[in-house]
Amino acid sequence: MMENLRPKTKPVALSALKEFNKSFLEHADILVQGITQNASQVLPGDVFVALSGQSTHGAKFAKQAINSGAVAIITDRLGKDLISDSVVPVIELANPRENLGEIASVIYHHPSKRLKVFGITGTNGKTTTSWLLHAGLERAGIKSALFGTAGIKIGDISISSERTTPEADQLQGLLAIALEQNLSAVVMEVSSHAIALKRISGIWFEAVGFTNLSQDHLDFHGNMEEYFKVKQELFSKTYSENAFICESDSWGKRLATECEINKVTVGELSSSDWKITNISPALGHVDFDIQTGISTVSKVQLGFAGAFNAFNATLALAMVQKLTFEMDLFIKGMSQVHIPGRMEPVLQAGKALAIVDYAHTPEAIVAVIGALRQQTKGKIIAVLGAGGNRDSQKRALMGDAVSAADQVIITDDNPRFEDAAEIRKAVISGFKQKSKVIEIADRKSAIVHAVDISDEADTIVILGKGHENYQEIRDQKIPFSDYQIVSEALRRTE
Repeated sequence: MMENLRPKTKPVALSALKEFNKSFLEHADILVQGITQNASQVLPGDVFVALSGQSTHGAKFAKQAINSGAVAIITDRLGKDLISDSVVPVIELANPRENLGEIASVIYHHPSKRLKVFGITGTNGKTTTSWLLHAGLERAGIKSALFGTAGIKIGDISISSERTTPEADQLQGLLAIALEQNLSAVVMEVSSHAIALKRISGIWFEAVGFTNLSQDHLDFHGNMEEYFKVKQELFSKTYSENAFICESDSWGKRLATECEINKVTVGELSSSDWKITNISPALGHVDFDIQTGISTVSKVQLGFAGAFNAFNATLALAMVQKLTFEMDLFIKGMSQVHIPGRMEPVLQAGKALAIVDYAHTPEAIVAVIGALRQQTKGKIIAVLGAGGNRDSQKRALMGDAVSAADQVIITDDNPRFEDAAEIRKAVISGFKQKSKVIEIADRKSAIVHAVDISDEADTIVILGKGHENYQEIRDQKIPFSDYQIVSEALRRTE
């Protein structure tokens, strides 16, 4: 579990935090070993950061934290008022949540400044680009860690991740662990939530990359303009000096125009610094060329489908150009990578090809089905649901997007605390041709039905959950894998 991972860094005096409040100078004799905002995860020598939450204030758990060995508490004014008779210093900050990452960076000796950290943001393609970049670095002999939606890998350590980007205190600790593992680089996905909630504060990035922007998370951001502005914050002097931007949509082109730090553009435009040409999608792979100058062309082949992945791979390669390595080795590493739940094929001789993909935005769904259309002789049969307690505005748009398939089965995704039937109804409302839609609530039954109605020349694409190994219903995560279910269904039809 992530909460059990802590770096074994040299303790620092509490006075090292004086830049946040001069009161820390009064406690130079107190040594700090770590930091956490979760009282149940406090270890001896930790600073406990008591934050205001949605339902309660962390200050109510101050005694628990002290009993577990907390040597100091950082909180806001409300939190300080809630804490009485503390036997450890209680230091008030105006907004401790915003300072959490920077404080953790000091406690863990500024790990991002001793690593080459690559941050990738965008609506779609963050995971694929991160995995490609990480695989390329590893193959080129640059040992690196990987943080993202599909999990965290630091040397021999592999753990699942509840969030695309961990909380600020955890994130700084993970960077410090990467140093302890003798790694020299970290590749991480940076979500819009992480930027808005300051989870990445205190991190200095060697380079930041932008894939694209499309409708998602508007339940959090409100509208596309605000969503863009949050993403744009990453491309500033606060976090990096080097920006790498895909010009695959209007948002990327705008970001490139407005970006105030050094920038390199990636795309098919004649003006793109890294120009992608000769994209040739095929069954199970995509080939393309990259031109970085008048005559410099690198030929690349990826071991998974999707013309759009040419942009992800080119972005990954562009972002590391200031490092010293052999490009051929990096490209070979990208060509061999296997990314769970991203255009992931499930093959069974004599049966339809099945593809499991995480696409859950209208644009991503269109891109996936468009890519599969070019390599499918028969029908495209799509299975899709929408998540509950998330951006409800995109559900009808998802229905409209998936209608590009020949047959569609609308099912449940992660309904969470919403009425699953209402979610399905909202997705179906986006269809212009209701005749091609089948509604099967149970996701396993929906996948099995897709296999039952398929022929050898068809492609079955199961969208939305990708690598996830659970289905979230109310407050329970029930074990469930699209890949496993479709694999078993294909074998049973023999």
